[in-house]
Amino acid sequence: MSSDQKQQFSRYSALVIEPDNTSSAKNFTYFTPWLFVFTLIWLAVYGLVFPDPIGLAASHWPLVIVGVFGAFIGNATAIGGGIVFIPVLMFAYQVDPVSALKLAFVTQAVGMTSGASGWLRRGEVPLPLLKWTVPALIIGTMMSTFLIHPQPMLVKGLFGPIAFITGLLTLITLDRKGGLSELPAHARIPIVLVSFTGGMITGWVAIGEGEIIAAFCMLAYGLNANRAIGLGVVLLSLNSLLLAFIHAFYYGGVPWELAAFTMLGVLWGGRLGPFLAQWISPRATKKVFAFIALLDGLMITLQASYVMFFR
Repeated sequence: MSSDQKQQFSRYSALVIEPDNTSSAKNFTYFTPWLFVFTLIWLAVYGLVFPDPIGLAASHWPLVIVGVFGAFIGNATAIGGGIVFIPVLMFAYQVDPVSALKLAFVTQAVGMTSGASGWLRRGEVPLPLLKWTVPALIIGTMMSTFLIHPQPMLVKGLFGPIAFITGLLTLITLDRKGGLSELPAHARIPIVLVSFTGGMITGWVAIGEGEIIAAFCMLAYGLNANRAIGLGVVLLSLNSLLLAFIHAFYYGGVPWELAAFTMLGVLWGGRLGPFLAQWISPRATKKVFAFIALLDGLMITLQASYVMFFR
């Protein structure tokens, strides 16, 4: 075999190109002093802000578990915890869609940031892509937030189909490993457009940016699955921080008495995604997450259709 043939063989035969700091990725630990510090801060703020903290905790403590589960899903697949928060708030707590959306934003801002720090710590994020994707994300988010402000039927009408699509994308990319650690230069314009679209969608339904970017990078260019998910998590984290700031300080209406508990849950659940990804195969986990997304999409779509056509 000639030297050129050997180079071509080595280029196309490798399924995964590990990042340079794989050893540090395997040493990524779940517990960190910051988790305990932020938990103490949460306890202090919670006790000072709410007039009946014990009574509130007695009625809303299950939301902590919801937060842990939602953050795990969001950071293991880049779908976003909104895939859990919005249906639970709408069906179990009878919260209107826009308020549930606002809760998803402030909760994801904590959970996705916690998870993003883990993916960054593992070195699984293609950082050069951020300078292309982040500006597009911000423009798309601003358009969907200020030009076409989220309304109840808009949230419900879009959440179902988007959740269903993200579930399908998760199944499609189930066995995609990818062989590239970085995207080629000609991928910049397409990924800018995808990031812009994802930013718009996330502004309406709290999910979309992370999974769309991750799936696009894997399917279109064969980016390594972990690096694609890491990029999606970081982008959704930034998206959620921006949206949380806008809705908390400009629009208002965040149900803080519920968000306090989901935020505590995602604080601890956010690092589970990148932590467990070191030791377990994501295939079975992604199957479960895809099923949840498909079920959520079907349920919300049916309810929105009933309200639209039969009421």
